[in-house]
Amino acid sequence: MQRRTFVFSAAITALAWPALALASPLAVGDALPQLQFENQHGKMEAFPGAGTRVVLFAIEKAPSDEVNTFLTNLGAEGMRKEGIVFLADISGMPGFVTQSFALPKMRKRPYSILLANKADQAAFMPHEKDAVTVLQVNQGKVTRITFARDAAAIKAAVDLH
Repeated sequence: MQRRTFVFSAAITALAWPALALASPLAVGDALPQLQFENQHGKMEAFPGAGTRVVLFAIEKAPSDEVNTFLTNLGAEGMRKEGIVFLADISGMPGFVTQSFALPKMRKRPYSILLANKADQAAFMPHEKDAVTVLQVNQGKVTRITFARDAAAIKAAVDLH
């Protein structure tokens, strides 16, 4: 009986391994996973997307506000030119707040915001509390990870051309 339990557990672990591997946060040298996320307008977009040089990631409201300040100043064209992608994890937000307040506000933004609606969708992203994760990317691989706490630090971490 014990052997059967071990074999069953080993089989489940082997089947779950790809999901577990994806759930561990990225590190320098890792390739970004090729995924799709819905944007604030309900359209699916490729992640990281062609030409991505920087990924900005935020979970909490204050860091998201800092990203929005930075991206508003940069503009949608500057964002495209610099190869910047913004991924926001909104999975912890109550549905009523998301639908009634957050999404209508996000839809007014002139740039795309990719949305992780479920916590496991963005589990691969490194994160520090109250900070924006800034991933530098070269040919789909992470070359640097920094954590910024205000728009000036985001600008410095992004290293605009």
